[in-house]
Amino acid sequence: MSIVVAAWPENAEDHIPTVPCLSADGHLLVLSVAASRIRFGVSLTFITVYPTDMKTVLPKHISSHPLSSNQQSLWCIFSDGSVTPVFTYDSNYYRERVSLLDCPLSQFASDQLWKLNQTIRVYLASTTTKDRKIPILKAFVKVPVVFITSSNSSQESFTLCTSPLHNKAKYLVQWIEFHRLVGFTKFIIYNTTDTGDYLSTIVNIYTQKYPGLVDVVQWNFSALGLVDVLPKRYFQVEALHDCFVRYGDQSEWLGMLDLDEYMVPLPPYETIVDYVHANFGRRIIGSINLWSQFFCNKNASAYTPEENDTNRLTIERFTFRARNRHKSGREKYLYRPRFVQYLSIHHQIIGLSKEQPSENHITLAHYVSISEQRTMPGYDFNETVKDSGIRNRFANRVKDAIAALTRKH
Repeated sequence: MSIVVAAWPENAEDHIPTVPCLSADGHLLVLSVAASRIRFGVSLTFITVYPTDMKTVLPKHISSHPLSSNQQSLWCIFSDGSVTPVFTYDSNYYRERVSLLDCPLSQFASDQLWKLNQTIRVYLASTTTKDRKIPILKAFVKVPVVFITSSNSSQESFTLCTSPLHNKAKYLVQWIEFHRLVGFTKFIIYNTTDTGDYLSTIVNIYTQKYPGLVDVVQWNFSALGLVDVLPKRYFQVEALHDCFVRYGDQSEWLGMLDLDEYMVPLPPYETIVDYVHANFGRRIIGSINLWSQFFCNKNASAYTPEENDTNRLTIERFTFRARNRHKSGREKYLYRPRFVQYLSIHHQIIGLSKEQPSENHITLAHYVSISEQRTMPGYDFNETVKDSGIRNRFANRVKDAIAALTRKH
């Protein structure tokens, strides 16, 4: 089979499904493919829907035959005919499920990606059944361009990915500018439903003003008719791993947050970078866990005029918070890609140690009422605390940063 594949021209019409797709044998539903130099050496990772979720996710008229990873025998075939085995892992953590397929990159494929900055074509072949003579799917893979963000090449890179973005682009600029102030140097937007001009306008402004600061990953599978098992998340666990694999080898620290979540350093630290360096330095750890500090509307029944004013920054609108951090879930985390392997939305699953920082040094401000009146577990309107600290420290600086961004050259 590899000899046949090597003979196919790059532009050949081979009628083999292209990722994102359902594999030709119906066993796999693959959403994305990305390459990494730190994941199991140098490897290619196929991010797929968990087998038992496939029939729920696919349209009813599409026939599939899901198989768990340990029931399949898979191989990666590269354009030069080189072949490497696929290693599989089905991650099932409560309701957060994803399957990852990893194959080592051949030297040819590795050189094409990182030395020549080329797009590679890879085929996934199956020997699960003996009668299949052609691959079950193909993918085209390119690695993100790395921009130098500082003249100091030893500076560690801190990257944030958004959770799949559902019509909330209007909150994006203030979220990015806040996190730029606290030390993040790269932002990846996982765009699901923002298909209009607003998001593209924002991205174009950033591209002109700060080249390389913002990337967009189109994370919409409507062409396949897919519906997530948990529609509000829209394949969030898969996006989490896509971000991890796609950007992990150019980021020393990586995280994925919603646009109503802000990672805030507390005095005396001015940035997340300062906090991490002072408290963890070069220690080998997997991740830093952050409990949510919920900021909600002051009253249970209605927004106050200040909270209802969407022309204000989110950190200005909401200044009432729960008395204590929520410690029964809902946390997020900052992780070191080289020291973790598998993730969930709220913490790493497999990797080196998970650290719990001091509540006096860093917090995750979670503005749960940003687009609708709602509260979260543990939030008692009779026991809220007025807290203007984040607003007072950062609001004017964020506004200045937004003004500088939109100011014409």
